[in-house]
Amino acid sequence: MRVFIAIEFEQHIKDYLNKIQRQVMSYSTHGNFSRPENFHLTLKFIGEVEPSFVSTIASAMAQSVHGIKPFKLRLDQLGNFPRGNKMIIWVGVKGELDMLNRLFNQLETSLHSIGIAKDSKGYSPHITLGREVRLAEPFSKVANAVTMDQQQVIEVRKISLMESTRQEGRLMYIPLYRQILTY
Repeated sequence: MRVFIAIEFEQHIKDYLNKIQRQVMSYSTHGNFSRPENFHLTLKFIGEVEPSFVSTIASAMAQSVHGIKPFKLRLDQLGNFPRGNKMIIWVGVKGELDMLNRLFNQLETSLHSIGIAKDSKGYSPHITLGREVRLAEPFSKVANAVTMDQQQVIEVRKISLMESTRQEGRLMYIPLYRQILTY
């Protein structure tokens, strides 16, 4: 099974991101856009694991949240990662980034102790709206045209181990385990 660890969003955040995504789509000539129910903030992509390893990952997740209290993030600006003549378009986050980075680092350490390699690129928190996107306008014009409500608050109270799978041809992210943040 293919898994990753993420921060799931409440429905109002998914709805708001879908509104922003539709604005971006109106400037796009092509793209593979995320389904709104799949919006999340990835903490760690793990990849393929045996189902029997899920409980080991869950234990590492429980260990990783030690000393991490619930915290808040807010949506930030649109950004992109260029990929040739296409790009990944995303929304950044701001707010209690020190807590987010602490959570990421503790998660990396706990997962490394069970044999999962640390991320060599570091952590760049973002919410993917679309992949392989081609825009009809320069990105800077699109980013200026899309107005972000930076008061949209993401309450981070838990982290989730998610399975990435296809059901009836549709990409689905299914929570396998949730670890509550308790201080």
